[in-house]
Amino acid sequence: MNHEMNETNTLILSKLQIPQALYFSVPRPHLLERLNEGLTRKATFITAPAGYGKTTLVGDWARQLNVPVGWLSLDDKDNDLIRFWKYVTKAVEQALGSLSDQLHSAVATISPGQYEPFLVALLNELNGLQESFALVLDDWHVIDDKNIITAVSYFLEYLPSSVHICFASRTAAKFQKARWISREWIHEVRIEHLRFDLRETVDFFRICVKKELRREQIEHFLHKTEGWVTGLRLVSLYLRNGGRPAEFIRRHTGDSGRIEQFLLEEVFEALDESTQQFLMNVSILQRMNGPLCEAVAGRDGTDKLAELAGINLFLIPLDDNREWYRFHHLFGEFLQQQQRRHSPDQTKELHRAAAVWCESQGLMEEAIDYYLAGHGFTEAIRLLEQMRSIMIRREFSTLRVWLSAIPEQLLMQHPYLYFSYIFSLLWAHDLDMAERHLQLAEQYYETSSANWSQEAKNRYLGYLYYVMNFKATQYDMDMVKGLHYIRLSLQHSPTGTDLIFASPHMPLCPSIYRSYNGKRGKHLPRGLSDTFFLNMIEFMTPMGLQHSILVCYGELMYERNELEQAEHYLKLGLQGQGQTRYQPEKVYVPAYHLLSRISKIKQDIAQAEKWLEEAGRKAMEDGVEAASILIEAEKAALRLDLGDSAAAVEWQERYRISAHDPVSVYQLFVYIFLVRVLVETDNVKEAWALSEKLLLIAVKGHRPMDALEIQVLQATSLRLMGKPEQALLKLEEVLQYAEPDDYIRVFVDKGKPVAELLIEYVQQRLKGNIRDKNAPSLVYVRKILSCYGGEGVSLHPSEAALETLLTQRELMIFRCMEEGMGNTAISESLGIGKGTLKAHINRIYSKLQVTNRVEAINRGKEMQG
Repeated sequence: MNHEMNETNTLILSKLQIPQALYFSVPRPHLLERLNEGLTRKATFITAPAGYGKTTLVGDWARQLNVPVGWLSLDDKDNDLIRFWKYVTKAVEQALGSLSDQLHSAVATISPGQYEPFLVALLNELNGLQESFALVLDDWHVIDDKNIITAVSYFLEYLPSSVHICFASRTAAKFQKARWISREWIHEVRIEHLRFDLRETVDFFRICVKKELRREQIEHFLHKTEGWVTGLRLVSLYLRNGGRPAEFIRRHTGDSGRIEQFLLEEVFEALDESTQQFLMNVSILQRMNGPLCEAVAGRDGTDKLAELAGINLFLIPLDDNREWYRFHHLFGEFLQQQQRRHSPDQTKELHRAAAVWCESQGLMEEAIDYYLAGHGFTEAIRLLEQMRSIMIRREFSTLRVWLSAIPEQLLMQHPYLYFSYIFSLLWAHDLDMAERHLQLAEQYYETSSANWSQEAKNRYLGYLYYVMNFKATQYDMDMVKGLHYIRLSLQHSPTGTDLIFASPHMPLCPSIYRSYNGKRGKHLPRGLSDTFFLNMIEFMTPMGLQHSILVCYGELMYERNELEQAEHYLKLGLQGQGQTRYQPEKVYVPAYHLLSRISKIKQDIAQAEKWLEEAGRKAMEDGVEAASILIEAEKAALRLDLGDSAAAVEWQERYRISAHDPVSVYQLFVYIFLVRVLVETDNVKEAWALSEKLLLIAVKGHRPMDALEIQVLQATSLRLMGKPEQALLKLEEVLQYAEPDDYIRVFVDKGKPVAELLIEYVQQRLKGNIRDKNAPSLVYVRKILSCYGGEGVSLHPSEAALETLLTQRELMIFRCMEEGMGNTAISESLGIGKGTLKAHINRIYSKLQVTNRVEAINRGKEMQG
């Protein structure tokens, strides 16, 4: 059965189809020509009340155009910034064919207040078109979200000349600006243009009523309806159902009442009683097909729907096969009024019948919609009950809408729903409302828990502290508080939580760890982070939602250069399904990226490439187009590490990445790599300008790891620009931020240029040329330098002098070892205990990347030439 729902991206495809032509339609060539004239301007606004034929007109126009047309029929559910632009992008894609991978990546960056990078990517895509293109936004009046209106206004400002947007709306667009009109950017079709004239009215009755009327009768009908197209259609239905023109004229001479209401009533009352009842029953449906009509309105529902479609009774087909329909808005509103007037007590049952049918067909989202519309809260909660402890397909915005419809007191009686609602508010960045409900939750516990069982108390507190942990870590960026709350949650709910989880609207990123907010220099210090992650893994495992946490922890281990542990947790994160049920790429893409880097560190290039090939294969199977640019960037980085920049240059050209592009916080990975590409291709000044822009974004967006990487690249850029002192100061700044969290790989992964800077920094510190009481410890710097041993980085003797790598005491011990002294002799000679001596020797081995004394002495000789 065709439900018109694309299961891949959850978009209703019928909203993207140009409506079918009406059976009875009067040609209006002058209006089509008026719309054609508007193609030379940015936008056309067709503005008139309901029933003036806006959709019919623009549909006829779209079908006769010889340029690609994208179509989007809007409804009130599209008042969501992310949903709206997803539909617009899909409409563009259906008209133009495939869009670039860069644009698909940019779609994922949209969030409230963060739409410009996406819009710039879309505008750039449209600017590259070789032909003209038109986009129709039908029923624009339903859009009242300020974020969408602002974004569309921005879009119009910079719209390429080859693109035209047509808005069909009952009301004037809220963002029209006077200067747009003065600059002739805007073309208008208003109500006076849409009214039928006498000639069109004559043609209309000839086509629709199929009999000739006297001229004075037609003039009267035109006068009474004032050229209102739907009014004329209602008159035609009145006449076709046996009404007499003379009777109509007699009853409406001098009548100043609402002609449309009379006409609707006349058409409705002319129908037999069973058809009237059928129409009232199905009026509650958002969309309908035969089986759904039978479930709601009786066994003859399929035949009735076909019969009414045959006489064109204000039914709009939603698919090419004419299986699914909706009512014309005006007629639908009228029928709903009739339904509420004649049988208000039946409304809930109608919604329930629709919900039951949708549930039986697996249309759970629509089933919940109907249950909630009919105040069937118990049934809606029953469906929501099935979603406990899992990640549903829809995003948190849908979950928020559902749960906000349930009375607060009823939500309180189902704590898993109440806290799921608060969780969805946090994902929607509605902090004030979330905080209000958290306070209510605490008050409710204080006043109501006295008679609860201990199990109920523990479950409630487990929810409360888990949500408070999320708020603390994501919004307060207070890891200490977050760890405190997750421990409390585990204490009360050792088996985890059964909240409903949904997919957050966060773009695909090749790093889970870097996506977490944090404070610079106080991101995840070792003493706190290990406990936090282990507690989170323990908490999420019972629900099977631990996989992203495992990969995230593996990434942290990698950043500390604890590679065996990193590999262990990354591979654990790839096992099983759990959280990866609906968006597995958000787990396996980061995991494969890091596993590839670990293989490269082991100098197993073949395996490193295999990991990335596997990521690409899975992403292709899953239809994850946004993964391409990320995986290809990592492949190019791998070749760059081997001295081959061709793949990186090809990557930049393929995805049309430029240093002048606007960038959002979600695109940092791509553009940080571009900085490196620019440096490697001797475009250092351009790289520096881009890095400055990226650093501001990273700091403002609370992305400390990205900020560190950018500054490491800046330090090497300054050195290449002939500014060695500034390079060392920049490096010192990065070290100061990185040391508390014990980050290593952010330096080592940049290879020899950073190693050279680190050596120079140590030497300048030893000479006393750099003095700062807050300077990073040389122990930390030497620890980083010691990790270059297995990197395939060959340093000259002067650059890797033992004096740089070893402390003064370690160097003295090494000289004794070179002379062949045993541990006892060294201990006595230097006046240190044997335990202390052993600890020093182990550190020497670690820094020299050796396991025994002979290897250490040989390594020392190599370094000293």
